[in-house]
Amino acid sequence: MDVKRLPNGEYLLDLKGTVCPYPVLYTKMTLEKLKAGEILQVVIDNPPSLETVPASVKASGNEVLEIREIEPAVWIIRIRRR
Repeated sequence: MDVKRLPNGEYLLDLKGTVCPYPVLYTKMTLEKLKAGEILQVVIDNPPSLETVPASVKASGNEVLEIREIEPAVWIIRIRRR
């Protein structure tokens, strides 16, 4: 699990190749390290994670800003830490 800080100040967590339940766990662990207002971009290629990651994010009180496909079968989920 590698988290990178992007030039725009957001953080990137690349979870391609990771299957459930790990995308949810890694996203949660990473969000816990961020300050309120910071944004995490999570890259996934596991279709079930399109439902489980946003559901977990919302249940923990954080905000899903965007979900979009960035290439065939690869998605990015932008999350704001609250």
